[in-house]
Order: sequence, then C-alpha cells, then structure tokens
Amino acid sequence: MRCSVPGDSVKKKCVIILSEKSSGSSACLNFLCQETTLRAVAHTRHYENETLYWVKAASLLGLPQENMIDSEVPIPRKQARRDLEALIRDNTSGYTLPQDDEALVHDGWRALCEAHAPCFLEKSPHHLCQWSALELIAATMERNRDVDFLLIGLVRNPMDTIYSQFDRWRHTPSAMEKQWLTAYRNLQRLEALVGPERIVKLRYEDMVRDPQQHLRRVFEFCGVTNPQIDTAYLHTDSLQRWKDKSWFGFCLSEEAMNFAEDLGYERSHMENTPASVWPYTQPALRLQYKLIYPLKKLYRRVKYPEKRRSLFGR
Repeated sequence: MRCSVPGDSVKKKCVIILSEKSSGSSACLNFLCQETTLRAVAHTRHYENETLYWVKAASLLGLPQENMIDSEVPIPRKQARRDLEALIRDNTSGYTLPQDDEALVHDGWRALCEAHAPCFLEKSPHHLCQWSALELIAATMERNRDVDFLLIGLVRNPMDTIYSQFDRWRHTPSAMEKQWLTAYRNLQRLEALVGPERIVKLRYEDMVRDPQQHLRRVFEFCGVTNPQIDTAYLHTDSLQRWKDKSWFGFCLSEEAMNFAEDLGYERSHMENTPASVWPYTQPALRLQYKLIYPLKKLYRRVKYPEKRRSLFGR
C-alpha cells in the first residue's frame, strides 16, 4: 500500500461518489479506478468497495439517521466504532487510532486520504440518504483543509433505479421512491452548503454514453490529463430495461416525476403503463425473496468467504 511520504508537499485529494443504490456508483468507481491515480479502499466488510464511513461516523457521534430500506443502517454505536477502527487500521499503515470519537472520524478520514494518495476515491450509496452523514462530510472538508475534496452527485432515472432495486432485492417500489426523493433533495441541500464548485452533478445516462466527456472534470481535479482507461467498460444495456417487463406495473408519483424533470429527465422516459397483475405480483415476489434470501446469503458466505474483499485488494 502506498502511503504519504513525510514532508511531501503535494496536496492530497479526495473524491466521494454520492448516489442512491442501483444508480451506477460501482460502475463509476470501477471505471475511474482504471486510472491508477485514483485509489479505493482494499479492505472493507462491505461489498463493492463500500465503507459506509459517514453513516458509521454519524452513529458514533450520536447524530440522527433515517431507517433505510432493508439495511443495517442506522448501525449501533459500538458496532460503528469497531467498524471504523477496523477500516482505518486495515487500510492505513502506522496510524495510531485516537480515543476521542470526533478525532477518530475526521483525523481517520485524513489518514485514509494520505494512505491512498494522490487521490482517494470512496463511494457508499447510504451516505446520500442521511443528512447527518452529509453534514459530517462538509465538516471534514473544512477541518481537513490540507486535502482537496470533490463530490460526485450521481443520479439515475428513478424508474431505472427503482426497477433495478426491485429486480435485485425486491424492495417495495413506493418506499424506494420516497428514499430516492430524500437522497436527491439532500444532494441539493449539500450543494447549497459546500458550494456548486465542489460538486460534479452527473447523470448515469450521460456517464455511460460518453464517460470521457462527463468525467473530465473529475480527471482534471485528480491531475490526470490523459486518462488511460477503457471506455468500453461502460455500456447502455441497463437503460430502460423495465419497459420490456409488462408485469412491472409501478408508476412514479407526480411528485417524483416533477422532481426528476428538474434533474433533466424527460417524462416520456419515466412513464409506465399500470399492469393489472402488479398488485399481486409485487407482494408475492417480495415474500419469495424474504424467504429465500437468508439461505442464499448463507450459501454465498460459505462458498465465497473472500467475496467481501475489494476488487482492488489484489
């Protein structure tokens, strides 16, 4: 692991991807990490390089959080402290963990930035749903002024997001819509708090169609003038998949539709036709998932004990 060199005068950089789940944050992180200047954590107990750092920090500091759909968040305080200590210890070298909780949160993040210099890249979809976590990110940006921060606000067509989550985890679409609204209203509040110059607002659809163009500001921020990346890594296959599923009869509320239009989405790309079978299909598939998922989870843990290791932990 490459750590900062004592006396190194190069300012460290940190890029944080903020999004709702199933909005392309993993694709964005993996695409950016093709360029070796950007580095994600190698060790975490979560999947897809996620740390859940700032929701754990909020738990540790006793800050309010909302219950999230089918999630361990909010994480109990003692578990949050153990998780943060393990994350920092396993991804840094020679850093002494402070006993003070606030110091652990903010100085620990700085240690991660140093250990992953020149540019630390992090993503955890849980952060955008929790205003207290976002306030802590804004606070650490002010506290750690020797680190340059850039935030990516990644948004996806809400119908694609909701369908993807239902397809993978059978989340209740109406509840998912409320969580989606909360997340992206929080993004607007965060932009007002830290300033638009520190946030790159990015639509998933634009990213997969022309990543070089729409991620240019991120590469420039990291000092990468000629990124060595494979643009074919991203594709448009996941766009509008719900339109081919006649049984998927969920329709966005007018509130969500109007908000998404403000984010640049066309109504015709979000409108769906109600399906007569949907009121029966949705709860049946949800029940099936809840019965089968614990067995699948146990099977994966037994067969793939290394699964929670990061893609970049090699």
